[in-house]
Amino acid sequence: MVNVFIGSIIRQKVRERKLTVSEFARSINRSRTTVYDIFRRKSIDVDLLLTISQALDYDFIGEIYLTKRDNIAKKCFLAIEIDPSELPCDSKEIAERDKLEVRVLLKEKLKSIIIKEKEREQKRANCE
Repeated sequence: MVNVFIGSIIRQKVRERKLTVSEFARSINRSRTTVYDIFRRKSIDVDLLLTISQALDYDFIGEIYLTKRDNIAKKCFLAIEIDPSELPCDSKEIAERDKLEVRVLLKEKLKSIIIKEKEREQKRANCE
């Protein structure tokens, strides 16, 4: 697992773009207090990270979580936090078949990312 202190990296990217905390807070539709809280976080909600990625024009997931892995794990797990109130229907109504399809799609996507990463690492090793 990648050990990343995401809050400090976000703070660094805000500084690199010469944004004030207030400007950054407005761009992600959050308060200054929330931004300072984000700067102290070790982990972050994926939805918020995507919003921040857009505001700072920086792919945190691709650049940090995918390329900074030292070793590719044999098993990878993806957790997605979902607010049940934002679902279009009651979560109990979601069929097991639908859940399985989502799991399969996520697994396939993760496998393709891992394969691409292995290929990049092999190319780097061959160039050296």
